[in-house]
Amino acid sequence: MNTPTRLKILMGSGRTVFRPQDLRVLWKDKPLTAKISTARMVKQKLILRLAKGYYAIDENYDTRSLANLVISPSYVSFNSALADAGINFQQRNSIDSVSLLSYRREIQGITYAYHSMKKELFFRQEGIITKNNISLACPERAILDSLYFGFMPDIDTPDRLDRKYLIQLSSLFPLTIRKKALEIYGT
Repeated sequence: MNTPTRLKILMGSGRTVFRPQDLRVLWKDKPLTAKISTARMVKQKLILRLAKGYYAIDENYDTRSLANLVISPSYVSFNSALADAGINFQQRNSIDSVSLLSYRREIQGITYAYHSMKKELFFRQEGIITKNNISLACPERAILDSLYFGFMPDIDTPDRLDRKYLIQLSSLFPLTIRKKALEIYGT
């Protein structure tokens, strides 16, 4: 397979970031062939090496998608999800996610931080939206996740929250979080 065909496959995948194993599967290559092709494409500046083990089609890659790739499974939450929903407006150089382990890594000037949640709660999919290869907490789940980890979420536009859904969703969380959610956001 030639380089233009490889690039066309990447462009047609609907994704902006890739791991080496993703490239190998997309190109249907053996590991060594994919590794050599990737190195050549990076050298020719056809794709961008973000960090060891992470590549992008160009500089306009989706940072939320990368957040889901660095630790998988994970979903973007906390103030990062609230900013995406237009509920807070603070600019940060970090993307905070929930996963099954705690981890922190900087890539291209952005800190990707992961907070470990118990399996029973993590795998409850209520309030988590998966769209375009990105898993993201809805605003109400992001608030509850924040309370669960002891963070106070930044909320600039509280009128955009569905308080009824937030209280309903709080039933998934421990009793202390439900009580705190009722106390702060109850109707």
